[in-house]
Amino acid sequence: MAQPVITMPMQVSAGGSPGSSFVTVNTRVKASTGHLALMTDVMQFAGPLVAGAWVLGNTRVKVQGIPTVGAGSIGIATGAAGATGPVTVLSGDMRVGAM
Repeated sequence: MAQPVITMPMQVSAGGSPGSSFVTVNTRVKASTGHLALMTDVMQFAGPLVAGAWVLGNTRVKVQGIPTVGAGSIGIATGAAGATGPVTVLSGDMRVGAM
């Protein structure tokens, strides 16, 4: 079953802090709330864990040959002091689904 695709930084969190921005190469595919998140996107957070990267994404839907990121994706975040933690997906764009 298709899961919602991530399109905005505030749809993910790490260490209790919501995402503040994504650095992405996706300039082609956009939903109504923003560009689709890709596995190569670098996430930034406002809390103790400051940066994150995706480890597991959608396998069937790709943009420019790069897998997209959805509600079932897994990410890891790191902090300035070397601390690490999981990236939690809070929600996604319910109008766009991917596997």
